Amino acid sequence: MKVLTSFSDGIDQCIASRSFSIVHLHNELGVLSMHSHRCHEFHFSLSGGSTFLIDNKNYLIEPGSLFMISQYEKHHLLQMDTTIPQERFVIFIDPSYLESISTPQTDLTYCFIHRPEKFSHRIALNHGQQRLFMYLFNKIAMEEGFGQDVVERSVFAEFMVFMTKLAAEAFLGKESVEQKQYFSSKVTDIIAYIHHNIDSQLSIGDIAAHFYLSTSYLCRLFKKNTGTTINSYIISRRIELAQKLLSGGYSVNEVYSMCGFNDYSNFFKAFTKIVGISPKKYSQNSLR
Repeated sequence: MKVLTSFSDGIDQCIASRSFSIVHLHNELGVLSMHSHRCHEFHFSLSGGSTFLIDNKNYLIEPGSLFMISQYEKHHLLQMDTTIPQERFVIFIDPSYLESISTPQTDLTYCFIHRPEKFSHRIALNHGQQRLFMYLFNKIAMEEGFGQDVVERSVFAEFMVFMTKLAAEAFLGKESVEQKQYFSSKVTDIIAYIHHNIDSQLSIGDIAAHFYLSTSYLCRLFKKNTGTTINSYIISRRIELAQKLLSGGYSVNEVYSMCGFNDYSNFFKAFTKIVGISPKKYSQNSLR
């Protein structure tokens, strides 16, 4: 796979390929303005002297820092000391592709979606973990010739298993990882139910009744195991579906009801807040 050399090229390639892209940055510009995009992102730095602001959390970037940023999280990079040479490795990932290579036993979206209430976007990798990260990154980059695409995706799946284990251990602790297998099986069932019914008028009461839970217990269970509220999760999934439908040529008036919104006004507000532009503008940009 071609190694790109700028953030923008990496994002564009990820979106165009609908899979993933890899970027190696040398002395990139000192400031990356506040933004979000349609890709999940791993950001690994071999240098310090910078800070990351991710959804109102401020992090100091130190050598060996790994950051996990979901597609909806706004983030801002500022290089504090411009005399320090910068070297970073970034992997952009299409959320739908990540779901497609997950299994009921191995949910590779864990790093970005199933987070505890209190978590850090940053993981400090030890030397062994840094070496494994670089080994897998370079293996993806160096593969060429017959079977290149198959090997790239196989190595990427191995990379994501590595990242998911790192995140689970960081979020839960090693003993909890073995006990919980990353998160409650009940929440897994709830998430699957939401996915299957995302195009309907889905309410917390409906979900609670389906699983024979009280609404208050359902909300606490979901927030504890994912780090987000169930309403926020449903809206995010609906907006993600709306983006796919708009990119596929459906009209704005068709899309909002297909995504489970009961009126256009609520759809417009939610879409604009999460994506950053109106549904109509997004549709126009996607069909160019």
